[in-house]
Amino acid sequence: MTDKDYRKLFDKSPQEAQNMLFEEYFNYVYTIVFNKLRSCASKEDIEECVSDVFADIFAYFAKNSQQNESIKGFISTVAIRKSINMFHSLTSKSGRTVSLEEGDADNIRDDTDIADNAERAELRRTLLRLVDELGEPDSTIIIQKYYYGLNSKEIAETVSIEPAAVRVRCSRAIRRLKDKLAELDISLKEAEL
Repeated sequence: MTDKDYRKLFDKSPQEAQNMLFEEYFNYVYTIVFNKLRSCASKEDIEECVSDVFADIFAYFAKNSQQNESIKGFISTVAIRKSINMFHSLTSKSGRTVSLEEGDADNIRDDTDIADNAERAELRRTLLRLVDELGEPDSTIIIQKYYYGLNSKEIAETVSIEPAAVRVRCSRAIRRLKDKLAELDISLKEAEL
């Protein structure tokens, strides 16, 4: 969809234009937001950010009459900026502060196993890279099923395919992922999928 197509449709029916834009770009925006917020946000936070992205996009197009060839770049910019803002907002709320009054310094101790955390983080990065290599819609199906716990029907609505097809694609994707992990001497259980 180009900017001109959107504006023509918007002139006829603003609601229809917004619905069409939402349907066409929802998966794209969701993927951008998810990739930026997956380390700190809940499913609800991600969905709220996606809604905010579309609200900003609709408000912008209602006020401005610029003509661009494609609106995909604009949409990705809004999604990235909103995601970054929400990331900063969420991480600033979870920051820990400690008083260093006299005698309190002895109470600051962290029993975190840094080596184990680093190894697990590397394993997560590897797993996400391999899931991403599965391609669409398989990577989206795997992420939504195993990271968000969505069922086949809910995933089917997101990726616009039948629930039965989601189940088939998921099982095939898991087999492919298992093979890729085996090449790296990593088991699915070890990868916590």
